[in-house]
Amino acid sequence: MDPDKYKSPETPHKPKGYGKRPIWQWILLYVIIAIVVYGLIYLIFIHKSGNSGNGTGSSGYTY
Repeated sequence: MDPDKYKSPETPHKPKGYGKRPIWQWILLYVIIAIVVYGLIYLIFIHKSGNSGNGTGSSGYTY
């Protein structure tokens, strides 16, 4: 038998994954985006629930 007969034909090399950028650049990009999103969420929601300075505590409601 001819062993070369059963070999698959050569296929052109296709880039795998995210293309030409290294994976560490994608991880860095995701980390930067996560920090920005977390910062925006903090400024919009958490920061507003802090003490408003009127002596009523952190909720802002008087009972």
